[in-house]
Amino acid sequence: MNDLKQGFLSLPEVKRLKELEGFIDTNLELNQKINELKDLQKKMVNAKEYNQPKQFLEYKKAYDILYEDILDFPFVEEYLDLLDSTNELLKNITMQIEDKINEKLK
Repeated sequence: MNDLKQGFLSLPEVKRLKELEGFIDTNLELNQKINELKDLQKKMVNAKEYNQPKQFLEYKKAYDILYEDILDFPFVEEYLDLLDSTNELLKNITMQIEDKINEKLK
């Protein structure tokens, strides 16, 4: 299992993802905007839950503007793309492990 973990962590995509995470984590302005985005997400969920379509649309508009603003930061788009691809890779690895276990159980 450790070999699998080390193999995954040594992939160029994962290394680059960790590097970009470091850049993002240390950018105070970006982190503030991410926290604002999370707050807007919560407000959108609440507005939807309490059937407030007008309020929801206002929050959604603010969310979309802020999201685009966040994408303008260097490396954020690359980070999100790498995050998607590494998540897909993890899903595939998980499926392969499940298949091997199921094979042995049969």
